[in-house]
Amino acid sequence: MLIIAREEPYQGFNYTAALLKTSRSVSWRYGRIEARIKLPGTNGFVPAFWMLPEDDLYGWWPLSGEIDILEHPTNQVDTIYGTVHTGTYNSFTGSSPRGSSIRIPDAETEFHVYAIEWTADKMEFYVDAQKYFTFYNNHIGFEAWPFDQPFYLILSMGVGGGWVGNPDATTVFPAVMEVDYVRAYQDVNDATINGPDFVLYNSEAVPYSVPSIDGASVTWSVPGGAQIVSGQDTHHSFVDWGMFGGDVIADIVTSEGATTLTYPVEVSCNYIKNAGFEKGVKYWSKTGPFPAQADFTLTSEEVYAGRYSLSVNVRTPGVNSWDAQLSHRGLPLETGKRYHASLYAKTADAERQMSVAIINAADYALYASKAITLTNQWEQHELDFTAPSNGVASFNVDMGGHTGRYYFDDVVLTTAQATHLNPIENPDFSQGDLAWTFNAFWPAQATGAVEDGEYVVSISHGGVNVWDVHVGQAGVLIEKDKQYQVSFDAYAAAPRQISALVGKNADPWTVYSGSQIISLTTTRQTYTYSFVMKNPTDSQARLGFDIGGSAIGVVFDNIMLKQVSAGSR
Repeated sequence: MLIIAREEPYQGFNYTAALLKTSRSVSWRYGRIEARIKLPGTNGFVPAFWMLPEDDLYGWWPLSGEIDILEHPTNQVDTIYGTVHTGTYNSFTGSSPRGSSIRIPDAETEFHVYAIEWTADKMEFYVDAQKYFTFYNNHIGFEAWPFDQPFYLILSMGVGGGWVGNPDATTVFPAVMEVDYVRAYQDVNDATINGPDFVLYNSEAVPYSVPSIDGASVTWSVPGGAQIVSGQDTHHSFVDWGMFGGDVIADIVTSEGATTLTYPVEVSCNYIKNAGFEKGVKYWSKTGPFPAQADFTLTSEEVYAGRYSLSVNVRTPGVNSWDAQLSHRGLPLETGKRYHASLYAKTADAERQMSVAIINAADYALYASKAITLTNQWEQHELDFTAPSNGVASFNVDMGGHTGRYYFDDVVLTTAQATHLNPIENPDFSQGDLAWTFNAFWPAQATGAVEDGEYVVSISHGGVNVWDVHVGQAGVLIEKDKQYQVSFDAYAAAPRQISALVGKNADPWTVYSGSQIISLTTTRQTYTYSFVMKNPTDSQARLGFDIGGSAIGVVFDNIMLKQVSAGSR
């Protein structure tokens, strides 16, 4: 394979070159990664073989790390660099990136093998069989060692830049980086499943894969409601999803033995992936730091829901509001479809201004926008619009016009049609107990926790009344004269009864659905009941389960509330 840099005009630039990457197709955590490469022999280039994190779990560069297996500034004819960048060790903190260099006199005329050998404890850098640098995991946290997550590969040819300067009169075009092969060797127990981890309701033929291993057999399994439509017994499968997420599992058998890989997938009506920043800043982008000066960081100190929110500290305003911007890109919109957008936000100050905009990613045409005044309390801000044309959109949060500290959580872009399929948040507990509440009222003694993707209620004393132990979710819209169907999976440690309900989440605690008495067995089953809303519309209703009065534990999963018809008056 040839990576070629040319001197030619392109979109206002004077040069072209290529960058190849395996992002969103295959990634690795640990193993030996190598490539056999011959480097270009002319001034003004930085050919590189390097790795970036698939998920940005700890935040944007450099917090989630970078591994430079090979960098060669061609103005330094015989010098090869191997480097790691982390939150602790980078060019911005005063503690430089960690790495070393080695002299390879014929790097520009002969092929050499450039490699790392990466384990949980160290990363060793090689040219051919010669080790020239080792970076150790001192086990002091992700700031110094973020290399416990999958990384993807990049081959690139940088033209110009501060390291080598621009091409000059001595530069020979085209400049060519020759790649004979790229190989990854990995213990199968360190392998990962590759594929989308956030999908929309009823998505079809979603691809998942594991590394192709000679002689290996692969058996795939998916949670209830999902279906493997092709690829069973191969390293590459396709899944139809329904309304609930869960774990994609690959059982791999090789001549060395058997291993099981697990990959959690969230299914929802939300086009925004990683909406609550629970997987770091995966799928999110930021604009800065010039001309605005702003710091974008994950925080666990000011959170609306879940473990994290995103904090943005605008230290110096820019010229435009979008000079400090948080964005989620790649959102497909359809002509004439009505969309609902929302986010929770606050400021550390008494009051601050910002705006939200949904724009066409190709031509920057504005679909919708809203100016927002934030306070120092979490508030939900909403925006509805109709897409004027098909397009791929960006959801942008613009803060560049003012200094201040901003916090964001639970961002949503959806449609009424999708929301009506199931307005229950986190219905399959793929996000732990997010959005669910648990109560045990004296004299009851009980706990609720998510275990293996199910909500498990353990009861040592059931109390006196059935409502003395309760699990539920509030903030659900129930509209007058509409008919609803509730379904859920459940089982108990021994046969027992529980009460299921939809009702008012405040005094007088009206039960809109009537108390539904459900007889559970020790076998997981799906239970269903229906009701017509005869009361005035309630946008803050609760769906719940009263399970007191008994010391027999109960397990719940896959909870759905669906509007099924207009009902009757």
